[in-house]
Amino acid sequence: MRSTLTLLLLCSGLLANAQHDTVPPQPIDIEKLPSNNGSLTRLESAAQFPGGHAALLDYLVKELRYPDAMRQAKVEGVVHVVFTVTDAGEVRNVRVKQGIPNGAALDEEAVRVVSAMPRWEPARVNSVTVPTEHALPVKFQLAP
Repeated sequence: MRSTLTLLLLCSGLLANAQHDTVPPQPIDIEKLPSNNGSLTRLESAAQFPGGHAALLDYLVKELRYPDAMRQAKVEGVVHVVFTVTDAGEVRNVRVKQGIPNGAALDEEAVRVVSAMPRWEPARVNSVTVPTEHALPVKFQLAP
């Protein structure tokens, strides 16, 4: 089953746009962060999956399951999932930014797996952890 599932992590990064039917997290007022001495203006380090990019890919390969109905219908495509990594590293507010046409089960599977991710190393601004938004495009493709 795993041999017919090919995952491709296209990109990950900050995402400013939120989906219409979800409530985005409240913006962080950098001025009110406890250790802001007036110099907090940009990320010192981005949030990171534990173990880095390669570990994220391994996690996805291990945890994603191609739903049988989607396999039989030969539905393929990319699910664009967006989520928040909180200042504590928790993955929250997971939602589909753009799903696969006629592929609701693939959309749901991508959200399930992202929601179950372990804590990330949160982003930092001058050593202060801050929440950030991320995008994770996940490609579902059947083997030829």
